[in-house]
Amino acid sequence: MAFGLLLLVSLQAERRSDRQDDVLRTTTTLVAGLDSEMRAGLRALDALAGSQHLKTGDLGGFRQEAQRLLAREPQWYTIALTDGERQLLNLRYPEGAALPRVEDLAAVGSVLRTGHPAPGGLIQGRVSFRVPVRVDGAVRFALVATQEATTFAQLMDRAGLPAGWSALLLDGDGRLIARAATGRAEPEALRPALAQLPDPVEVSGMLALARPVGDSRWFLVVAAPPSGLAAVAMFWLLAALGATAALASLGLATRIALRDRGQDAQRERRQSEALARAAEQDRRRNELMLAVSQELHAPLTGLLGYCDQLAQADLPAPARLLVERQRQAGQALLALVGDVLDFALLEDGSIALEDADIEIAALLEECAALMRRPAENKGLVLRVAIDPGLPRWIRGDPLRVREVTTKLLDNAIRAAATGQVVLSARLTPRPERVEIAVADAAPAIALSDMSRLFDPTRDQGSEGPSPASSQASSPGAIPGSGLGLAICRRLVEAMGGAIGAERREGQGRRFVFWVPFRPGASPTLTRAGTPLRILVAEDVAASRLLLTTVLERAGHTVTAAADGPAALAALHGANFDLAVLDLHMPSLGGLGVARAMRALPGEKSRLPLIALTADPAEQMEESCRAAGFDAVLRKPFETRRLLGLIDGLRARAAAPIGGAP
Repeated sequence: MAFGLLLLVSLQAERRSDRQDDVLRTTTTLVAGLDSEMRAGLRALDALAGSQHLKTGDLGGFRQEAQRLLAREPQWYTIALTDGERQLLNLRYPEGAALPRVEDLAAVGSVLRTGHPAPGGLIQGRVSFRVPVRVDGAVRFALVATQEATTFAQLMDRAGLPAGWSALLLDGDGRLIARAATGRAEPEALRPALAQLPDPVEVSGMLALARPVGDSRWFLVVAAPPSGLAAVAMFWLLAALGATAALASLGLATRIALRDRGQDAQRERRQSEALARAAEQDRRRNELMLAVSQELHAPLTGLLGYCDQLAQADLPAPARLLVERQRQAGQALLALVGDVLDFALLEDGSIALEDADIEIAALLEECAALMRRPAENKGLVLRVAIDPGLPRWIRGDPLRVREVTTKLLDNAIRAAATGQVVLSARLTPRPERVEIAVADAAPAIALSDMSRLFDPTRDQGSEGPSPASSQASSPGAIPGSGLGLAICRRLVEAMGGAIGAERREGQGRRFVFWVPFRPGASPTLTRAGTPLRILVAEDVAASRLLLTTVLERAGHTVTAAADGPAALAALHGANFDLAVLDLHMPSLGGLGVARAMRALPGEKSRLPLIALTADPAEQMEESCRAAGFDAVLRKPFETRRLLGLIDGLRARAAAPIGGAP
């Protein structure tokens, strides 16, 4: 009898230890999943908060952008914009409708004060995510996305909790946000587990464990019922009346059965934990890459700004050459940081795709016009070949198609030493896809490199003149980062397409990507207000002609200047309503022209200015604002974006939102 009791106690203690381990593993896995869901929502909303429409005061354009995001997030209920006192926009209400008061005023006020994104508690069966919106470097608004709380309940249900287990998601005040369907424990019964963090506690006959969810004020409490092993064993112990040997055999057999049955479950748990750890490591790596890249943008942009200032000073020829080399090195580093940031955003799934009508031949011509000057500097001929059977209009993301095409052209120009670079496009049958290819006369890619050409972890130094790592460029050219092809692959795959490379012995190389063909239609561009008198300053003839054509087709009157001094001369001789200035022009760049314009007396000093740059717009924002620009547009630009920006500046002058400048 004593041996049986000792065996019973040992089995009970071991079973309790196993149960604690089970609860800890389950809680850790659920917390990781909830944290990932919460962070994904905050990242998507934070990306929307950086919209150029908000910075220019274009609420109509921002509403359309927010509606596209809402359509991609089916679990979201609405998106709202508030200044802390009133709602300026709510997608549940049509434009012009009266909007209700801000429900979580204190929480929104906290975001506006601290500038940190945060999830909220439960309001009418929904939870909210809030992120700050910065205008001119200061937090002016809060963007709020409301999500059904059942989303988190469904996530917990997918974990497959054992029968009788409870999982409750609570806010910082202990109020229930969501619960798994398996258990019936109430928040009041499990609230003592919050006071025992991080240790498990026995409450209401259950083993409960609480853990915080990420950096939020949410907590997950998981509770498991006690094991029935002790009661069963006691029944047989009393029934046997001292049959110690039989009870010992039964206990050992039970222990062996439990161990064998639990091995499969343990293996599955270990696999789930390994996957969760790998996902967490990927998330932390991407967050680190994003943070480092974003932190480097500001000082590098400042460095290039100082270089531009030095280049305009009266320097001897040797010093001017050193400044130019310094500027080129800074641009190379800035391009590398931009590639790392793009890659991290793609890995993180934070880059959203636009669905718009694309005049595909015109877009490809714009890409070629942008890259023609670097090609001519190397003695290369850049040619565009559009198949007559390619439809004029297609549907897709014009920004991403342009980005991939430009990167492939840039890689080809860097790698090729002689001959021509050919950009071609056609419509392929069965299946119908738009095929865009870039061919060059660079040495063929080695067979050993073909399989890992689009892999970002490959050894860049082993590829020789491959397009992503080539150093065989002209003196002073900016070398590539090696991430270009990896970024292209992820962008193309995000658009539902594919990308590949062909090696042609003795004929060079050919990089080609395909995107699904969807027919588009010519948009009707209706411009509000009277035509404007616009001054354009751009030193590249092809880009200057493109700008002039786009603006004149929109009904505006355009005066074009080839450099900064010519732009200032035109300004002195005539009146204009707006100016578009390229930042990198010889003798006097766009920043210098803007400063000179702002120093003029009278009405001309308040002329709206748009900066045009091939650098990432967010990197040039600070220096452009300091010089007096009202907006920054990255080239190659999209026609709709340019015309929409012009209309936004005109509308902002008439009716700014929420007191924003």
